[in-house]
Amino acid sequence: TAIGRLGLCLAIAASLAGCFGKPPPEQRYLRVALESTPCPGSASQQHRLPLGFKPLKALENLDRTAVMTAQNQVLTASLQYYWEGPPQDVVGGILRQGIECQSTALTPVDYQPRVEHDAVLTGEVTAFNVDYTDGGRFVVSLHLDLWTKNMGARVSTGDFNAYAPLDDFKGETIARAATSALG
Repeated sequence: TAIGRLGLCLAIAASLAGCFGKPPPEQRYLRVALESTPCPGSASQQHRLPLGFKPLKALENLDRTAVMTAQNQVLTASLQYYWEGPPQDVVGGILRQGIECQSTALTPVDYQPRVEHDAVLTGEVTAFNVDYTDGGRFVVSLHLDLWTKNMGARVSTGDFNAYAPLDDFKGETIARAATSALG
């Protein structure tokens, strides 16, 4: 009957309203920014050799702007917190700024295949996440390789890990911890 069909349609509409009615969490973008302090390397700018700086790579699960959280051995992407860019770009920018500021012998320049470089730096971000173990901390891990002129031979390699404690898991705290770990 018509009243039965109307009742059924209202029941379906009411059940679907519960599925579509809740808005997603507000998206918040976190910024990692080191304080600008005097750079010892800037005084000797013209006497430095060019260091070819290749863009950093990241593991596939990290190549995203969502903040990743680790619980034991499981990583989960946040639905609320996001970085301004993917971790390889964030870490690469901070690393490049650090080399520019701290080195008096080298200045980072964008790597170009047919251009002379006195050395080349390559790398991969292997961790950039919130870790819930040990009371909560932020983790940054990076693998770097230094190559001779024009990537002739690898002369140095290293894995670097940094941690910063987290008092809570709010956006501002996460951004401060990431900044601290990268500092």
